[in-house]
Amino acid sequence: MGVNLEEYYTQMVGFKIVGFRMDDEGIDSWPVFTVKKGGETLQMVVSRDQEGNGPGFMFIEDVKED
Repeated sequence: MGVNLEEYYTQMVGFKIVGFRMDDEGIDSWPVFTVKKGGETLQMVVSRDQEGNGPGFMFIEDVKED
């Protein structure tokens, strides 16, 4: 991924958790937090790593409105 992880995670400072759900993708269930700051809504998906196969990584994604 080549991202500075400190910079990546500190972008979330000031966001408020406004929702939680488990995203079931067959075998695995992924914790998903919906967060909001001002008019921006994102979701943070807890994974094992950037590739999804090891410990300790959280994806920060745009929320797809239905």
